Amino acid sequence: MPVREVLGSLTFRYIAKYVTVLSAAVFVFLAAIYAYFSYTSFRQLSESIVDELDSLELVYGGQGLDGVSQYINDQLALSYAYRFSYLVTDSRGEKMAGDLPPSPSYREFDDGWLGFEMSLQNWGEGVDFLARPVELGDGYRAIVARDYADLVARAELVFSTLFRAMIATLILGVTGGFFSAASTLRRVERLNRELSTIVRDDPGKRLDASSEKGYVRQLALVMNAMLDQMESLMQGVRSVSDNIAHDLRTPLTRMRNKLSQLREGLESSQQGQDVDRIIEDCDDLLASFNALLRISTLESGSRLAGGGEVDLQALLRDVVEFYEPLAQQRGIALRLDAPTPVNCRGEADLLFQMFTNLLDNAVKYTPQQGEISVSLLAGTVGEAGHTVVIADSGPGIPLQEHKNVFRRFYRVESSRSEQPGHGLGLSLAQAIAHYHGGSLELATNNPGLIVSVKLS
Repeated sequence: MPVREVLGSLTFRYIAKYVTVLSAAVFVFLAAIYAYFSYTSFRQLSESIVDELDSLELVYGGQGLDGVSQYINDQLALSYAYRFSYLVTDSRGEKMAGDLPPSPSYREFDDGWLGFEMSLQNWGEGVDFLARPVELGDGYRAIVARDYADLVARAELVFSTLFRAMIATLILGVTGGFFSAASTLRRVERLNRELSTIVRDDPGKRLDASSEKGYVRQLALVMNAMLDQMESLMQGVRSVSDNIAHDLRTPLTRMRNKLSQLREGLESSQQGQDVDRIIEDCDDLLASFNALLRISTLESGSRLAGGGEVDLQALLRDVVEFYEPLAQQRGIALRLDAPTPVNCRGEADLLFQMFTNLLDNAVKYTPQQGEISVSLLAGTVGEAGHTVVIADSGPGIPLQEHKNVFRRFYRVESSRSEQPGHGLGLSLAQAIAHYHGGSLELATNNPGLIVSVKLS
């Protein structure tokens, strides 16, 4: 499955949008968690500093400066983890106790809080502290500080962990969306191939929905229902046209026979000529009805099951010889290129009728001094079947009309006034080709038309 096709599929785009919106929501959620964690941590830090200041005030109130100094020394003797730092100064600003320098460069915050950065032994460089002063009395002033580098590190760890989880979610979501879209496209592509085969070769066949699930199964069932309805409508239209042709052919034949008998009793006069024209019209209508019924028989039946070996070289030679007098009369150069005998399995009379219909159209629409070539291309060992190409130098058929001309009674607008006909020649030729398991294709000859008949 091409990557570009998967990336451009509706399924992948939907999943990508969903994952993007989900990632944005997760990012907002992570930012909220980070903000809450930071706020809670710093609030706990400030509360612990305030509690420690209260302890110093209690110690000073009971034991004085000596008691405060002893308390600070006892606290500094503890482990470095989560310990406080202290500074006690007198009224002149001289240091009386603690491990902080007497005059660090403080940054003042709201509500009396201080912040500063300093380097201590065994603490590393650039340690950030949050501090708060308190007046102990008698001119003594105490500052309690605590570093919050560990809080920042924990917050960054939480944020980085959640951010990595978000990135992993995004990558896994997009990757899962890609494979999910590829799987869906493969299933839809299988239905597309089966549907193309049904439309091209076997309209009576249906899509296999037993192995599908979900909406793809529903899509297959809807397509099968649509194919059933189309087949029913087509059968109805064909039945109406076939019944009309069948019901009218018998009375038209009787009328034609009676007109022939009437013509024998008339002398060569204007009335006789009128009767002759009526008989010709009857013959045209009977030919159309016969062709219509022949097409219906070929389309409603199965593929060729019997038949025999047909020499295409000899068959094409007979078809060309049959039309050579008419081509010479119109000044058209008719050539046959079939150097080697080629056999195919089929019914000779049907194949003869197919090639006569095609060559009749070529002769009919090729202008005087034009050219028509009939070529037999034998299939090689690696190829299946043989190809017969009929090319003329006539006006051709517009590219947009190539599919329409195979419909019953359809004629290109420009040809209606030029040549008589009923628009069944190419329909019958295509029905015969399909009956033999082959195909009929049109191409532009610049100028003219190229008809390629592929037979197995």
